[in-house]
Amino acid sequence: MKRRDFMKVVTTGAAAAMTRTTYAEEHAIMSPLPGAQDAPNPQIGTHWPLFEEINTRCQPAMSFLNDEYHDVAAWVTKARATLLGHLHYEPAKCDPNPEVVERADCGTYTRERVLISIVPGARIPAYVLAPKGLKKPAPAMVALHDHGGFYFWGKEKIVEVAPEHPALTEYKKCYGGRSIADELARRGFVVIAADALHWGERGMYFEADPERIKKRTLDVTKQDILEFNARSWAHEELIERTAMTCGTTWAGINVRSDMRVADYLLSRPEVDPQRVGCIGLSLGSVRSIFLGAAHEQIKAAVAVCWMGEYSQMARNNVRNSIGFTKLVPGLYNDLAWPDLAGLHLPGYLMTINGLKDGLYSLKAQQDAVQKVERIYAKAGQSDHYQGVFFDGPHEFNVEMQERAFAWLGERLA
Repeated sequence: MKRRDFMKVVTTGAAAAMTRTTYAEEHAIMSPLPGAQDAPNPQIGTHWPLFEEINTRCQPAMSFLNDEYHDVAAWVTKARATLLGHLHYEPAKCDPNPEVVERADCGTYTRERVLISIVPGARIPAYVLAPKGLKKPAPAMVALHDHGGFYFWGKEKIVEVAPEHPALTEYKKCYGGRSIADELARRGFVVIAADALHWGERGMYFEADPERIKKRTLDVTKQDILEFNARSWAHEELIERTAMTCGTTWAGINVRSDMRVADYLLSRPEVDPQRVGCIGLSLGSVRSIFLGAAHEQIKAAVAVCWMGEYSQMARNNVRNSIGFTKLVPGLYNDLAWPDLAGLHLPGYLMTINGLKDGLYSLKAQQDAVQKVERIYAKAGQSDHYQGVFFDGPHEFNVEMQERAFAWLGERLA
């Protein structure tokens, strides 16, 4: 079989697999079956004994919990540099050169669609939501969208842009039917939201794609969206392989992009640069942990449904859980995922996990939260971290949002 024919079969098969309509059903395709973490057989079969031995030896040498570290400020400086080095991506700095291409009146706040430069020669779109009538600089948030196997839209998952496609409205059920960027703007925050690479306007498009696909118009069909999502899912490996071939990582591209977006937000006159935070669900949670760890001006972060011990996930929770956007080669020998949460110091961090989250075991969540608690306690700043558990699945429902928004309001008041 020719490679062209093989890829057609793979993509068609993936599209056929994604024919269910609700968010919960589609998300289940991306997730392990219930109890996968306790399955008798490892996901990689007879390869597991080799990786089990490697996994056992993978101990984070730079964890703040190690005896050699006592000065939290010195540790943060050293560990942050280590994180940024492992990303293998440090693009040249450039002026964001913002261009407002659209403005909308949203009642108590305005929404701008802005084009900004994140690297020389590369401009990306972002939405900026700002409360009206500000008398002084306001607190601000970088709102980070999720993965969900739903690539057709990115920032629009968390920003309300009418008229909204019914498929996008259906998807937002994982957010309790809300657009969280707009909810934050209504509460007095200036908010920015941008697409991650491979989502929305930064998705993977080809010359043969019809205009309705490239522009994500209202006349796209449910089948169009399913096929685009399936194609994008099938090409994730190619994105990472290409990034690594070029000497970098997909995670590095995302982290640096989010840092540049935060830099632009910090430069806006409506924003108080001492009161900037970030928030996100799932991949948005991953992006929040990375951004708060990498950017010293992030003062408060909420990371929803992604705080777990990777060492406990290696056996049966890699497939459909630890994707290429989360992987930083070599990093976890220096800093485990909970250690990155410690890099938010001296800022504030709230992690929210679901007791019924099928992407990874409850024990992996609980052990990670306990480790973060020990890091903040050793730093003498236990009150800067809250590890919250809700009795629910992989989602960011209204109750969780209200808890998070109230906490952010207090920390960035």
